[in-house]
Amino acid sequence: MPWPIPTLISVERPKPISIRVLLPTLAAIASGAIGAVLLLWPHGKPTQTIQFWSLLIGAPLAACALAFGLTLNRWEAQQTVAEESEREQQRIVKLWRDWCRRHLRVVQSEVFLPVTDEHAPFSTANSDFPMNRERAIGFPWAKERSTAFRRTRLLHLVAVRFADALKARREIAVTLMLDDLAPEQTKAWTMRVHRIFSRTVPEAVLRIETRPATGAAQWLAEQVDRGDAEPQLVVAAQLWPEDEAEHAFSEGAAAFLVEPVATQTDSVLRPMTTLPETLEAGLAQLMQMQVAPDRLTHVWSTGCDDESVAIRSALTPDPKALAEERLLDGIVGKPGPASGWIALATALAASSEAGPQLVVWREPESEPVHLCVVAAAAPSPLPHKGTTV
Repeated sequence: MPWPIPTLISVERPKPISIRVLLPTLAAIASGAIGAVLLLWPHGKPTQTIQFWSLLIGAPLAACALAFGLTLNRWEAQQTVAEESEREQQRIVKLWRDWCRRHLRVVQSEVFLPVTDEHAPFSTANSDFPMNRERAIGFPWAKERSTAFRRTRLLHLVAVRFADALKARREIAVTLMLDDLAPEQTKAWTMRVHRIFSRTVPEAVLRIETRPATGAAQWLAEQVDRGDAEPQLVVAAQLWPEDEAEHAFSEGAAAFLVEPVATQTDSVLRPMTTLPETLEAGLAQLMQMQVAPDRLTHVWSTGCDDESVAIRSALTPDPKALAEERLLDGIVGKPGPASGWIALATALAASSEAGPQLVVWREPESEPVHLCVVAAAAPSPLPHKGTTV
């Protein structure tokens, strides 16, 4: 469902005091005051006196001044109420926008795809992409290799790419997002992480946690709202089991180094989870609260081909401001449990442009659609609220 942001009623300011309406009213009041003075003036008393003319002139002036003052006071009261209501609405909208724009700061992100080691072409409009729709593609360096070999090689690649960022750390929290949480699998991953990273960063203390690769949006939302978030290396992977004859997804992996207090980092904003029937409303809300006044540069999607038309129509009201669309399933093959993580890492790694990008994914055998805006490290209008607010 879209975020529970209240719909604010439009504030109507009072109309300006109309001279065309006010002058006839004041003229009628003045005439009535003059008539009252003449009617109440004692019969036979001389009118060629200062007292008479003071009453004849002063009474209508006083009546008009009183009427105008009451009208102006009522208008100013309505104007003050309207201005206060507008300021309160602006304050509420700002609070909600700040809440929506909370984000994780990503110092470095890496993606490991089965089709190519070069992710830069994905951001180019005229690139030639491999066509692997409805195909399960494996890592080219892992053909006919055991799961243990693929696991070791993948973690070695992660350690090499993050070596510079981790070498000065005394403690490293590693979160493994795995497609298979069987006890023997989690034990094998944990032991291999200890062995490889102990060589890469020998002086660092490793703390390892394993979680399912699905639930990326929920995990990101929890981390965004944590006030005590700590630096951590997130590694998400989906590898083929050795005893599987027909594979259900393509292999792939992604890794992120999250640093809550870092500056000049990539940003992963608060994700949104919505149902297909509320997708367009959710996209409109996300664009208003997270993207505006900017515009999206790229849209990355995986696992949600049925919603691609709705996404495109909801995001392109202006034909002149079309975002580049990337359907990852047609490039890297069948999506799997970690495809959401892979799409996020691809979006961050493939483009160095400043500006927000949208990642859309659906997890296997699941109905909800997940939306997440990411932004490159280059200066952009997105505020760096981090995970502490």
